[in-house]
Amino acid sequence: MKPATRWAIATLMGITIFRAQTILFLPQVQMFGGPAPDGWFGPWLSDTIIGFAVPMMLYLFWTRRGMAVWGALVAYNAVGAFDYSQGLITQIISPMPVEMASAATVYVGIGLFMFAQIVALGLLFSREVITEFKVWE
Repeated sequence: MKPATRWAIATLMGITIFRAQTILFLPQVQMFGGPAPDGWFGPWLSDTIIGFAVPMMLYLFWTRRGMAVWGALVAYNAVGAFDYSQGLITQIISPMPVEMASAATVYVGIGLFMFAQIVALGLLFSREVITEFKVWE
């Protein structure tokens, strides 16, 4: 795999670590007395879990090979992109209060990070990446 491809995948996955900060938003949902609609609890909880998994996934990407590792990386990025789509849907159904974030900020932020995971996913399906992860026994 070319170094540029390797760094592109690592960077695109790495920037999604910011989703781990949503652990700080969990107390802000209405069920805990906060201003955010309860609909945000699920997306924020899954963001937290996926965000904390970023270092492990990057470690696997940099140090391990094999189709199982490649599959885990594909699954991680697919689930991550899907989770971002759920955030966009949640914003439509249960909009974030303006005092927390404007609708434009939510849509642009989630959209850009979702795009990053989709691009990483596309790169993982490139022939050069699959060839590198394929281990013949």
